[in-house]
Amino acid sequence: MKHRITVQVPVERRGLFGRRKIVYEKRTILVDGKTYRRIQREQRGESMTEFIDRIEALDAIFDE
Repeated sequence: MKHRITVQVPVERRGLFGRRKIVYEKRTILVDGKTYRRIQREQRGESMTEFIDRIEALDAIFDE
């Protein structure tokens, strides 16, 4: 089964006066089920680690 996901892809563009810069474009790509599940697990894991980091920061503030 194929899934459509939206990802941000870095693209190199020329800016003012010919300087190169990296911008992120949103693109929709098709992935298979295995890749889709892996991406979903990674996103949930990151959100959980961010949550744990915030709790640890609050713990440090309240301990003082």
